[in-house]
Amino acid sequence: MSSGSLAASARVSSSGISAQRVQRGWRIFAVLSVAALTAWTIAVHQHPSADRYHSLTLKLGWIGTVLALLTAALSIRKRVAYQGAGKMSVWLTAHIYLGIVAAFTIFYHSGLGAGGPLSTWLLAFFSLSVVSGLMGWWIARKLPRLLTAMEERPVMMEELVTVRAECLQGMLEQARAGSSGFRSLVRDRLMKETSSWTRMWRFYRRRSTVADELPAFREEQADCLARLDPSEHRAFQRAGEYALRVNKMNAELLLQRVLRGWLTFHIVTSATMFALAAVHIFAELYYGGFR
Repeated sequence: MSSGSLAASARVSSSGISAQRVQRGWRIFAVLSVAALTAWTIAVHQHPSADRYHSLTLKLGWIGTVLALLTAALSIRKRVAYQGAGKMSVWLTAHIYLGIVAAFTIFYHSGLGAGGPLSTWLLAFFSLSVVSGLMGWWIARKLPRLLTAMEERPVMMEELVTVRAECLQGMLEQARAGSSGFRSLVRDRLMKETSSWTRMWRFYRRRSTVADELPAFREEQADCLARLDPSEHRAFQRAGEYALRVNKMNAELLLQRVLRGWLTFHIVTSATMFALAAVHIFAELYYGGFR
């Protein structure tokens, strides 16, 4: 192995170790913080008094607000990506574990019970934000790896849609140049294959590419070749490859749309939650402190 390869391996190894240490540190922080918040809440409830309970609720509210704002700072990181603000993975880890601590803080602040309409809506949207965040944690760990395993090369969704349309057009051009039997097989067999959920699931389950699936796909379509003139066999195989590519692109598009849809839902619920929280804080300060 060359010295350059050794150096590259060392960099990858040290980078992985550093990421694990950062994640372990944030995990310890989250566990200790939640334990401290839980002990504090239990201690106040064991010796209840109006002043102590009001003080606990108020402090938990402010702590939860600060933690939620720090959690939302991940979006700021995206805007300073080229200004030496640190690795995205580190910020994502901080976002996740700060969000977990913020969730416990706000839930303890609310007493897991809804008050008036504003508090009810605020708690509902906060819960949606937490649930969508946890879902996103799982999605971010699973779907990108699945996409990477399936892709011949990374492409954006818009490019994927364009290439899919080109493959469909290529399949239809093969059909137009063939016999009526050829066109019927393309319409009745290959068009259905382009949107087959069973075949898409096979791509997911096997983490396979078109090259991996093409031999088995051609074997499945062997009965079609028997119904065609030998001069059309090559064209039909080409049309079949187009159909398989379209199906794989549909599988990739579904994953990318899930990623985008989840992110949009998480941002909308979080933004709504922050707007309701601002109204809630203003109302509490106005009626409880300003007058």
